[in-house]
Amino acid sequence: MSLSNPLPRAARDGERGRARTVLLVFSLVTLAVVARLVQLQVVEHGRWAALAKATQERTLDVPPRRGTIYDRSGVPLAYDVKARGIAIDSLNMTKPEALVALLNKELGIPVASLQRLIYRPSYFTWIDRKVDLATVARIEAEAKKARAYGLLFFETWKRCYPEGDLASNLLGFVGTDGAGLEGVERQFETLLAGTPDKVEILKGADGRTYETRVLEKGKPGQDVVLTIDSRFQHICEEEVSRGTLEKQGKAGYVVAMDPKTGEILAMAQSRRYDLNRFAQSSAEDRRNLPVSFLCEPGSSFKTFSALAALECGAVSTSDVFNGNDGYAVAGHPFHNAGKVSYGTVNLAKILKMSINAGIIQVAQQVGEERFHQALVNLGFGQKTGIALPGEEAGILRPVEEWSGLELATLSFGQGIAVTGVQLVRAFAAVANGGILLEPQIVVRPADGKKPAGPTVVRQVASPATCRTMTDLLCGVVMDSDGTAPAARVAGFKVAGKTGTAQKALPGQGYVPGRYTALFAGYLPAEAPALVLLCVIDEPAGGAGGGLAAAPIFGRAAARIAALDHLAPVASVSSR
Repeated sequence: MSLSNPLPRAARDGERGRARTVLLVFSLVTLAVVARLVQLQVVEHGRWAALAKATQERTLDVPPRRGTIYDRSGVPLAYDVKARGIAIDSLNMTKPEALVALLNKELGIPVASLQRLIYRPSYFTWIDRKVDLATVARIEAEAKKARAYGLLFFETWKRCYPEGDLASNLLGFVGTDGAGLEGVERQFETLLAGTPDKVEILKGADGRTYETRVLEKGKPGQDVVLTIDSRFQHICEEEVSRGTLEKQGKAGYVVAMDPKTGEILAMAQSRRYDLNRFAQSSAEDRRNLPVSFLCEPGSSFKTFSALAALECGAVSTSDVFNGNDGYAVAGHPFHNAGKVSYGTVNLAKILKMSINAGIIQVAQQVGEERFHQALVNLGFGQKTGIALPGEEAGILRPVEEWSGLELATLSFGQGIAVTGVQLVRAFAAVANGGILLEPQIVVRPADGKKPAGPTVVRQVASPATCRTMTDLLCGVVMDSDGTAPAARVAGFKVAGKTGTAQKALPGQGYVPGRYTALFAGYLPAEAPALVLLCVIDEPAGGAGGGLAAAPIFGRAAARIAALDHLAPVASVSSR
């Protein structure tokens, strides 16, 4: 007899149903897991593999050695030295506060800035891209000692400017990312920069870099050779700084050009900044005045009024004019400086004594159309094409918009705005026999090969006219009653012209006592090899070109002539 008590049939059926339900649920869960595994390992394998790789690897561009900038004699003005870049892996770092303290001490970066960088949720954030090798060695040693991990180090380069502020406004500088931001550095960025190395960083699970390898080798930047002579640049910077300080001007600049080639030999100014500490400078400090500062040329412009008149045959050196003060045009009286009257004058005296009344009559003989065209031919009202950023075109109104007084005011340099590069180029055209050249700042091509030579824009006057003009301009400097005796250079015949331009301010018109003082000249007058333009903005006491700018020319030209071994003329004296 059986001792068991079998379950009723209904109970046995319920038990089997529950078992089937559990089996079904288990099967569905298993199926779902398998399906998800298939999706992750087969369907989405590429995506997740890439994510895992990104977690462990990073590819970045590391700039190569930037090209060196040389002066015309091979003196380096900007070059790269070996350095190291420092970055942080914030997701795998240890002891972040120790890293902040260390980097603050060694790099001088504010704590708040470092905390923003270090706590940024990223596998890679730059801290400093250009750290000197000795500093990096200390950081590496201290981090290792503190067992503070997460810093990444890379071989890189740091830009150096061995002459500090020499030609700073011309050279410009590179930013923290290694790109040129001002001057030559910016203008020739593509040439100087080269192409970067592509570097792969492999990291272990603890966040320490265990391999850095170059995937694709870049190409170093090409060197650039400037037309600047660093010796001339030193001289011009010293003399313009001295002259601006002595006359208490707001700023001053000097541009030196070779009239035969259009090459800029110096581009100096009183306001400069240390290129190695560019972050401490202001935008005004960094402004390159010879290409960006617009001013009226004042009486220096009488040179081109006379040139236009002689070239078109409207006047001759024997013609005479009324030099008395108060010469009227359309009922408006024009005054000479100091309201002095000179009586009957010829072209030589008009230029030598800078007589407004006389030059107005000379321009009237030329006429509006021809005079305007002559100024256009000389390059005014348009960019020169010099290879520097920030160049202004100046202001020369279309002749159709001229008022009845425009011809008169333009004849003595009022109602027009020019840059220093425009003005020095126009004087160079007079000096070289009438050829307008494109100003050159870089030896072309910039690869050390033979330069391509001068770039001729057009012939603006005949050699004969220019020889006449040179003789007339010599009177300004060499004659005993000229306006620029301070521009004389012992042993040389100097040609040039002074300018004292009233300054107009918005809403105020021309303001008494506010002037721009200019002098442009060249030597030796018989065979010009050097053209210099000297400008001082707002010298104290309204000092004019003869007192404020001409002395800068005289001192700078004498020193440059001695360095460049220009041959003096045996017997030169005032006339």
